[in-house]
Amino acid sequence: MKKIWIILFFISFQTFSQTKEECIKIITDYGNNYNKPEFSIDYVDQKINPTLIKIQTLICETKDKELLEIFLEMIIKSSGSANESPADVLGNIFICNPEIVEEQLKDKYRNHILFDYLELGFYNITMHWPINGKNTDLQIRMNKLITQKD
Repeated sequence: MKKIWIILFFISFQTFSQTKEECIKIITDYGNNYNKPEFSIDYVDQKINPTLIKIQTLICETKDKELLEIFLEMIIKSSGSANESPADVLGNIFICNPEIVEEQLKDKYRNHILFDYLELGFYNITMHWPINGKNTDLQIRMNKLITQKD
């Protein structure tokens, strides 16, 4: 049990201490090298997923469009992955900041893969939420965005 706490501490320390530049390097390397053996499950678990949590925090706090664009590029390049963390992070970013996600997905990143990830992530996160006005409004916004993809 002590070993698990040490691992969790290390991952959380790594996540919270990463700079934007370090996050960009990790997700860019992953997107450019997806499917190579050194970027497999261990890399995803130890590097990508903790970095995605940091990216989510940064984008939600700062509305950083550049970081969002680099994250969206990574999703497109690694879209064959079974990892649902990118979808969940995109869903969370939409929940905390729907405007910047809408802006990107209506314009430069109008891509069916990203719409699928957004929908999956949004539903993963909200499936157990109580139904209220805010959740309903977000779902309507997401559905409107997704139906405009064609």
